[in-house]
Amino acid sequence: MSNLLADNDCKHGHALSVTLNPSPETDELAVWDELVRTVPGSDVAQLSGWADVRRAAGFEPLYLFVRRGAELVGGALVLQRRLPMVGMVGYVPYGPVVLPDVDGEPLSAVVTAALRRLARRTTRILFIQPPLDGDEISRELVRLGFRPSHAGIAPAASLRLDLAQDEDTLRARLPKSLQKWIRKWPARGVTVRRGAQGDVAVLARLHAASAQHQNFEPIPFDYLATLYRRLAPDGHAQLFIGEIEGTPLVARLFTGCAGVITARLAGMERDSAAVRLNVSTAVHWEAIRWAKANGYRWYDFGGIRDTAVSVLEHEGSDLSQLTSSEAFKASFGGTPFRYPTPVEFISSPVIRGGYDLAMRWPRGRRAAHRAASMLRSGRGAGGS
Repeated sequence: MSNLLADNDCKHGHALSVTLNPSPETDELAVWDELVRTVPGSDVAQLSGWADVRRAAGFEPLYLFVRRGAELVGGALVLQRRLPMVGMVGYVPYGPVVLPDVDGEPLSAVVTAALRRLARRTTRILFIQPPLDGDEISRELVRLGFRPSHAGIAPAASLRLDLAQDEDTLRARLPKSLQKWIRKWPARGVTVRRGAQGDVAVLARLHAASAQHQNFEPIPFDYLATLYRRLAPDGHAQLFIGEIEGTPLVARLFTGCAGVITARLAGMERDSAAVRLNVSTAVHWEAIRWAKANGYRWYDFGGIRDTAVSVLEHEGSDLSQLTSSEAFKASFGGTPFRYPTPVEFISSPVIRGGYDLAMRWPRGRRAAHRAASMLRSGRGAGGS
């Protein structure tokens, strides 16, 4: 364990201590996980369980903890891996996590300053996607020498449905065609059930079918099994299976944290019956109903492009500018939003110069985006 304490971290009452540790004790991780679960805007990608999942993709965790006296009040899970010809690269997905009721401004300043020191001392490149409502963190990191990032380490935007509305209101916000499907599914043999560990094989098979249809590399079964096994026992992963007459044709995996359930990945057998009977919509609708019944406040449909937010925010915009996936997500009546600006710090002038030069050209941008995709997913694995 190393200490990242700066002279100005001892202000505003009790001293703040800032430490780095790749392998905290079990009881420390339990306290950290509870902090992540309770701070609004947090995501499973900051949980210790997610660090275990990402090890399957070649990442190692580094925990930055901030304490006021003995109390853990903030921090960040940094995921790191060594890239050829670059060195150690790290990213902070939807962090740092900071208690909102502990002198918010000074605490945020301490955390961001610690991340700046980490970026200079430990990594060649550090990417940070601040959590929802973390715009001030993003601005403070830019003030400290980070810069806006266009690497695409995490989705820039998404759509959320407010589950505080009653179910009749949620149904009424759907297009008339979808409302009719809700009444038709039982008679057509369409059912949706929650999955278990044994259904991960179903998810993997259907996800591979979607990957083949859409021409992307599927997430391996072993990675999916690790994700579900590590996150599901504490309720942080949910699996829903859509069936016709008992045959699984659609599977969707969700993660849940801090009152938000988020669609992470899916698979579908593009059988004519699955498409014709709108089974994918049935899975979303039943997941919405389950999330509401189980105390979630928000239902997140997963990432959309930043440009899609601009289209959806303006009434009368040309919806043909949306991808089919974005149009499908928007049909449920959710509210589009943008995450805070992601930032990056490249400590090596040589690497920074090469990176900036590459980003000027289409081939270089494609290579940079492939590298970002590898950071998000690892070789042959997926996740945020």
